Amino acid sequence: MIDPMADLAGGGPDMNTMGGPSDDNNKEVFDMDAFRYNFRKMDKIRSFMGIVAGCVAGVLGLTGLSGLVCFLILHISVNLSILAFKMNFNLKAYTQESMISFLLADFQKCAMSFMLFWTLFFGLVYLF
Repeated sequence: MIDPMADLAGGGPDMNTMGGPSDDNNKEVFDMDAFRYNFRKMDKIRSFMGIVAGCVAGVLGLTGLSGLVCFLILHISVNLSILAFKMNFNLKAYTQESMISFLLADFQKCAMSFMLFWTLFFGLVYLF
């Protein structure tokens, strides 16, 4: 994780100078406390998204693949919103993940919350 506040240029160590002296401009700053804090915040946002998406899909009466498509669209749109509004589309300043792994992060965990609330709200609205 590169700390953008440290005003150091990003980039890993140069493979040609692994054993020799390194340039001061190639330093990376990794703050584990900031990483944990950011990860917890994103985890809360994604978990809440799974719950809300399940409620929406259940109330709308979506079944089968239409409910799955609803979840996929909402999951990716929330992750893009985090990337746009919180990270200013500068993913490498906050994490070393690729774009695909960032967009699909916590997918299984959010899917379980989505399924729980999807079936709950579908049952409450349409069965009872």
